Amino acid sequence: MNTTEAQFTIKPESAALAPRVELLLDRVFGAERREKASYLFRQGVAPVAALSWAAFDRHKKLVGSIRYWPIQVGETGHPALLLGPLAITPQLAGKGIGRALTFRTLEIAAEMGYDLVLLVGDYDYYKRFGFVPATPYGFVMPTEKRPERLQVTELRPGVLGRVSGEIRHVKEENGSVVAMPVQPRRRVRRTAARA
Repeated sequence: MNTTEAQFTIKPESAALAPRVELLLDRVFGAERREKASYLFRQGVAPVAALSWAAFDRHKKLVGSIRYWPIQVGETGHPALLLGPLAITPQLAGKGIGRALTFRTLEIAAEMGYDLVLLVGDYDYYKRFGFVPATPYGFVMPTEKRPERLQVTELRPGVLGRVSGEIRHVKEENGSVVAMPVQPRRRVRRTAARA
């Protein structure tokens, strides 16, 4: 199903598009994006295919993308989603591309049975989609240095206040999904070579 706006079209991301999406993400966020705490939750697991969408301009050029990743929350291992990254070509920011991608994929996530979505991002941008600060609801993202940027939205009323706790990394091992605490990256100290 395609959603057509005046200047762009959104549709599910195909597997063949993945390298172009990675280039867009590098252009928008820089290669250092992989050092963010939220990227630790993306290692060893694929994004949810049905929630990976892309936006194209009228010349079929990739101008936006959104992905979601499976996570679990708290001691009960409540299944949830981690939204991100959402990337829009900077020249087209503010044209409704991010809004179209986010609303459409949140709708699909709810249809799939998900009831909770978290992300790390700017509250002023994501509040239009129903996101609120997650820390007051008891959510914790290990290794996140700016916990005020952790946001949450419920896709089914009553989930906030009932589910909380530490976000856990979901990893695929031998065909099974395993939840585990996030292991921080080890920093390698670089020393100057001696002459």
